[in-house]
Amino acid sequence: MPRTENPILPWRVLDSRTLFDRRPWLTLWEEDVELPSGVKIEGYLRELGRDYAMAFAVLSDGTVPLVCQYKQGIAAPSYDLPAGYLDTPDEPPLQAAKRELREETGLVAERWHALSHAVIDSNRGNTRAHLYLALDAHATGTQELDPSEALEISFHTLAELRRMVLTGKINSLASVAGIMTALDAMRDTQDGWSARALSEE
Repeated sequence: MPRTENPILPWRVLDSRTLFDRRPWLTLWEEDVELPSGVKIEGYLRELGRDYAMAFAVLSDGTVPLVCQYKQGIAAPSYDLPAGYLDTPDEPPLQAAKRELREETGLVAERWHALSHAVIDSNRGNTRAHLYLALDAHATGTQELDPSEALEISFHTLAELRRMVLTGKINSLASVAGIMTALDAMRDTQDGWSARALSEE
């Protein structure tokens, strides 16, 4: 079926009012907007959170670490890829991913590839999860956890990770996206694992 070539035009902001400001964690505001059709919406909610970076790290034996910790937002423990917030809005996401992998698991990796810089909720804001594939990961020392962190590390094969996603055992949106994009990027080789052509950062 042929596509209709209708231009996608931006909404026009008529007014904006800050409702809540707890930077860098969360800013909430409302906008009065006018759509290209002329329809007006009052009090359209917008938000800005804090970007974070996440690492899918593959060890030489083909396993990948997960961290499990209590998450207050869902009032339950959650399995996730190692991840953490960018220290500042200007911090390179790759730098944050490397730091969080080392601090949460004691691992470093030799080769890093960008998987995605995914917008978490495009209806409300531009906060992003920066997802990376880390190859040749190996241990260098112990965890360096923040006082607020209490987590357990477990190691899983790629088949186990896929199964955990499909059965809902891993249900955090960013971890699901990171795992599935990483699995798609990996290829079996005679020597173990290799990455498909990806942009390296």
